[in-house]
Amino acid sequence: MYHARKDGCAMKILAITGGSGSGKSTVLNGLKDHFKQRLSVLSLDDYYRPKEVLPIDENGETNFDVPAAIDHFKLHADMLTLERGKRVSFETYTYNKSLMKSELAVIEPREWLVVEGLFVLCYEEVAALADMKAFISASPAVRLARRKHRDMTVRGYTPKEVEYQWTHHVLPADATYIDPCRAMCDVVIDNDEDWSGGLAQLIEQMEALDDSSMKDKQS
Repeated sequence: MYHARKDGCAMKILAITGGSGSGKSTVLNGLKDHFKQRLSVLSLDDYYRPKEVLPIDENGETNFDVPAAIDHFKLHADMLTLERGKRVSFETYTYNKSLMKSELAVIEPREWLVVEGLFVLCYEEVAALADMKAFISASPAVRLARRKHRDMTVRGYTPKEVEYQWTHHVLPADATYIDPCRAMCDVVIDNDEDWSGGLAQLIEQMEALDDSSMKDKQS
């Protein structure tokens, strides 16, 4: 499946998923280093619905770790806009934390669009647009350590908040929504320690897809 942009080029879409703290951002940075200006990114983190309408758990705590927390209709619309060769823009999400400042993000259509996030393959209309799918895997212990570092230093969460979310939201989301997506993916990257081999495999498959699309265009 190739998605023709308005300028006549074929934009290809990679969907990246995996549990919280699995290292999606690390792999994404590796892709940015390789593809440079050939690649644009949409993150599900920027499509969270306003906090006041997010689901709450049995204790009245906001639950960010369910597919309903994401405005996937807006995500899908932005993907289609990029397919048509037009840029999209939005304010980045701050998780309602004072340590984080919202910024205007402007995304340009490129040769590759990477859509990354916990639930990117949970929405049928979003998953259907993906030409390739990748799953980032890491052990629960490694993921929890990474999440603690990120949420306490970047997002301003307390240790108690991080532990609560991990136990009551993250682990149930893994079992129900995220782990089943592994079987849908073309590449699985083990990111406990050395993710470079998996990244190289993913890049190889993406470049091969580029080569085949170029041959199709010339024939």
